[in-house]
Amino acid sequence: MRGLTAAGFRCEPPKGAYYILADGEALGVRDDVAFARTMIERVGVGPVPGSSFFSDARKGRTLLRFAFPKKRETLEAAVERLAALAH
Repeated sequence: MRGLTAAGFRCEPPKGAYYILADGEALGVRDDVAFARTMIERVGVGPVPGSSFFSDARKGRTLLRFAFPKKRETLEAAVERLAALAH
């Protein structure tokens, strides 16, 4: 979670889930689908667009879901890559 907040996302600790729903509005996220694609291409981290979890997609337009059931090394590499978003 620290890696996401350091990159500029706003998020709260999960309550028993294996994912974090992070708000990227401060990073300029207005289209979660486009931003997710940009993240894959630019930093090599692939979130799930938040709009896919809402019946009204507009409610998730600034949200991205990051899952963390990964090896520690994988998570550490993702945090390093996410740091590029803060610049």
